[in-house]
Amino acid sequence: MSLIQLNNYVLEIEGILNSHNVTETQLKIEVALDRTNYLIVNLNSIHDIDISGAFMIYLLIEKAKQKEKQIVLVGCDNKKIQYAFGVAGLTRLLEPTAAA
Repeated sequence: MSLIQLNNYVLEIEGILNSHNVTETQLKIEVALDRTNYLIVNLNSIHDIDISGAFMIYLLIEKAKQKEKQIVLVGCDNKKIQYAFGVAGLTRLLEPTAAA
């Protein structure tokens, strides 16, 4: 289960992000993004993530761009994040300017 905490414009995803909770997590992030044009998503507290979690984050970044909003990822040095994004072919999203 992933737990999402939102403080100001920083959203932290904690725990597990996988096919079992990706839809619920995506909806919570979309609601947070509706409140602001700029959202920082902290991935540092994710203990496990699968490919569906990585693709969900990719899709959210793309949706934000279409709405002229921005999602910035932090915690990209998390080894679980690096592995899942690598398997999904999305490592470019972990670069500092990727979500801009």
